[in-house]
Amino acid sequence: MFAERGYQATTVGAITTRANTAHGTFYLYFRNKQDAFAAVMTSVTDELYREADLASSATDPRAALESSIRGFLEAFVRHRKLWRSLLEASFTNRDVETVWLALRARFVARIEHDLELLAQSGMTRVLDAPLVANALGGMVEWTATTQFVLDSGPSSRSVEETAAVLADLWHSAVFAATPAVSATR
Repeated sequence: MFAERGYQATTVGAITTRANTAHGTFYLYFRNKQDAFAAVMTSVTDELYREADLASSATDPRAALESSIRGFLEAFVRHRKLWRSLLEASFTNRDVETVWLALRARFVARIEHDLELLAQSGMTRVLDAPLVANALGGMVEWTATTQFVLDSGPSSRSVEETAAVLADLWHSAVFAATPAVSATR
């Protein structure tokens, strides 16, 4: 229902009608509409994580990045209407915004952890991992949003082309021999 109608137009009544269940049954599982939406988005985000798991490719980190980003984008595209609902709800409902930021924090923390491991192994220079993780995660997330949810990017670009460009940018940012500006940490 959230994908079909959007967040604001979806009611508990619409959800229970579609699920062919009673209001009382809904409230056995969820406190309210926001709680149900949070459960849906948690499930979708879990799918993104599964799809985006980096392939173990120590010999070709660029290929691993592209594979991971492509998996993320493919899952994102499958649920683009839910992402539109998330944007809509996040700007109008503080509870949904909190859920979104928590889901996003998992994504950024995972990137930060991977960056720290790469730096510790000597594969990359030392980076400000929290800030770089937020920036790179935001680049992928917002590109997916503008390109495939809002349809405001170059319309002829496929998931594969978009993943390749994002992987090039990410790889250049992380694996460049010297930083453009000195690290602040």
